Amino acid sequence: MDKQYDDELKGFLWHENGATIERKGSFQINGKKLYGAICKSINDKGEEKYEFMQSLGLIHLNTEKKSEKSPDMGGKVTYNNTTYKLGCWAKESASGTPYTSLGFTPEVTQSDEQPSGYTNTTKPTAAF
Repeated sequence: MDKQYDDELKGFLWHENGATIERKGSFQINGKKLYGAICKSINDKGEEKYEFMQSLGLIHLNTEKKSEKSPDMGGKVTYNNTTYKLGCWAKESASGTPYTSLGFTPEVTQSDEQPSGYTNTTKPTAAF
């Protein structure tokens, strides 16, 4: 039987050999200032490719990890008008390839409805 995995709010990043940021800056759409970059890399046919990437937020190194399970990097990111806490963990595959594991947690705000009987009024804080 195949194992089923829930990949929602999870992901990974890998090292892209030869990738460069060609341009980085800001732009405006629908009155909102956004940030982005043009990234250049080489596809599997050896051809140059360019991707336009939008910034979702700033992340930072976690220099004061509270435990081994604490993220190595993290911060707040926004996608489709929803803010998430992003955790990034440096990992290595079984074959020795380094990668970064990602985890997103929707940020709870005071306007969010709380379950019946919920009495904790403190806002969660990030571990990074």
